[in-house]
Amino acid sequence: MKDKPGIYSIIFLFLASIIFSSCSSDGDGGGVSVVSNTNYEAVEPFNYVVPVANHTLFTLIGVNGEININGDAGATSVTITGIKRVLSESVEDAQVHLQELNINVQDLLNEIRVETVQPAISGGRSYIVNYTVTLPKFLKNNVTNLNGIVTLDSIDNDVTVINMNGSATLTNITGSASANLLNGQIQAAVTLPLNGIIEMKTLNGDIDLVIPVNTSAVLSARVTVGTITTQNLNLQIMESTPTFLKGTLGSGQGTINLESKQIGNITASGI
Repeated sequence: MKDKPGIYSIIFLFLASIIFSSCSSDGDGGGVSVVSNTNYEAVEPFNYVVPVANHTLFTLIGVNGEININGDAGATSVTITGIKRVLSESVEDAQVHLQELNINVQDLLNEIRVETVQPAISGGRSYIVNYTVTLPKFLKNNVTNLNGIVTLDSIDNDVTVINMNGSATLTNITGSASANLLNGQIQAAVTLPLNGIIEMKTLNGDIDLVIPVNTSAVLSARVTVGTITTQNLNLQIMESTPTFLKGTLGSGQGTINLESKQIGNITASGI
């Protein structure tokens, strides 16, 4: 079960292409002033509400900042709130450049899509957007981010998270779940449907997965420098080494792949 060559390069080149497509142009790029510090800030809240009609997917593309998404069984719309921040060498400069930091909300045919839009050239300034999203539990979720914590809670559908630097926490997820991180920890509690897939990978970082004890799946886990631990799972072991584990839970109808590519520990637990 050797991983495909260059899989992390492919994942994060893909992530970078998405992130930088969200960056606005600074014209010729030569007129952007450079600041000496980021000791001052300008802040602005935002709020958007998009009614859910025929939508099946929610997509959020962040750059820098925290992303918190919460499913609500009674919600009939997607509510996106948060704070935009620019850090610079003066309040005046931060306020000027805060106008270049925008939230693009698109109401598409089957998708509600949210993107951070910021200058491609920062001049040493920090552009940060922290999101809090409440949405119907039944929507699929695709989240990408460059730097920051990503948290998803109470989603009754498939979720995908790609995060360059920062942790990912997935709780009360019922569906297939994918999380790919470069540097950071993955913590997840997932109820996997029959024939569903859990795929969680980090380059550097721990993976802690909690699943129901009656989960049906073939589970594989791989580390390079680290340990693999299973707790309270009736796992029929097919292959086991200090750095690799493969076994069957129940009738093995689903798939669970866990990997810490360089340094990190993996724990899979049953509840």
